[in-house]
Amino acid sequence: MSTTAEEYQAKAAETLVQLEAATSEAERARLRRAHGVYKKLSTHGAEAAARAEMKPEPRIRPEKQPIAPAAPRNYFK
Repeated sequence: MSTTAEEYQAKAAETLVQLEAATSEAERARLRRAHGVYKKLSTHGAEAAARAEMKPEPRIRPEKQPIAPAAPRNYFK
């Protein structure tokens, strides 16, 4: 099950609320990291779609003709 950008943004907002209530420095650091991760995940889908649009379409190339096998060489000549 994939999480949408809106769900990640909601989780990021929730971590900010938890960050205000955090009592220890370790908990604050964990929540700051989690907030950054959720923000990155929420924007990743939009960035991927934008990159896909910018990417040029693949060129259509004719199939290459198979190369004729070379005549077997005699090792002892």
